[in-house]
Amino acid sequence: MKRRKILILCIDAGSHEYLAASDLPTIRELTKNGFYVHANAVIPSVTNVNNVSIATGSFPETHGITTNYHVDRATGKGEFIEDNRFLLAPTLFEIAKACKFADKTALFVTKKKLLRMLEAGTDIAVAAEAPPSAYIHTVGPVEPIYSAEINWWLLRAVHAVLRTDDPELVYCSTTDWVQHKYAPDDDLSQQHLAELDRIIGNIIDDEPEREIYITADHGMLAKTTAIDPGRVLTEHGIPASAIPIIKDRYVAHHGNLGGAAYVFLKDRADTLQAIQVLLNTSGIEEVYSAENAARTFRLHRERIGDLFVLADETTVFGELETAVEPTEVRSHGSRHESYVPIIGYNSPWSATDFEYNVDVGRLFLESLH
Repeated sequence: MKRRKILILCIDAGSHEYLAASDLPTIRELTKNGFYVHANAVIPSVTNVNNVSIATGSFPETHGITTNYHVDRATGKGEFIEDNRFLLAPTLFEIAKACKFADKTALFVTKKKLLRMLEAGTDIAVAAEAPPSAYIHTVGPVEPIYSAEINWWLLRAVHAVLRTDDPELVYCSTTDWVQHKYAPDDDLSQQHLAELDRIIGNIIDDEPEREIYITADHGMLAKTTAIDPGRVLTEHGIPASAIPIIKDRYVAHHGNLGGAAYVFLKDRADTLQAIQVLLNTSGIEEVYSAENAARTFRLHRERIGDLFVLADETTVFGELETAVEPTEVRSHGSRHESYVPIIGYNSPWSATDFEYNVDVGRLFLESLH
């Protein structure tokens, strides 16, 4: 019986706009012979939340990762989510091994934090940010995390391992420094995707029967206004603080400015008044209580703030010196960056089976039972 082999590729910020602006003959061919779906990302549309959702086939209500930066509601202390201590669900790799689907599994990511979060159940786990020395000899020197070249290196590493180790299940996730800095029609954006497309073509040439799924964790848009929701509320007599959900150590990407935030109230009795103040603030598009946010977006109730706020298309949230400031940044996190492609090739499923990027992992898990 022929072994089923799968490659899942999450192009960080690889939205429709970026794919459409570039000449991508491999992806064009995959689409012609497979399918291309306009799907949804998980909200908040940030890296941690969406990569974990795809790689566990579940929503945050199940896997527990709701942000890049967790604040303990009891102590008020925060920490970056950079390992699997907060992960409540098994990875695709763990389940694939338990179900005897795979003898060998592989995880390739650009960022070290994703490696530490998702490596359970893998036989091969590589972060391009700090790769094992053996890969330097095989693939070549790796470039800095803030470059297009690091993603090309990552895909070449995937190609090398597919040739030598032939793992049945491979998950690969790039980084979005290019999209944070350059619009879809910029030359570097197009070069970045064209080279990824070329390497994907090489992978298919070597192994034309492997199932391939290409999706994104979020999109990317230009922003002109920054708001600190905590300061907005405090200035209206409601003591509060806010943490942008995008907050992580990769500040050269986004300056810790993103389109979604959790608000922590000093007194939860202020909830209704706080919601009204924020909804009356220009640039803030949606505000939810914790209960409504958990229900609406399938978030883990104990892993979010007292309020969940989403920005409009040109606004981001941050921890600022003043309540509102002008800014010039490309970022994500809101509903406006939550529309992503799913491309399937050699898939047993059809386009209509996919509504969310999560479904790539979910349908795979269902097929194991």
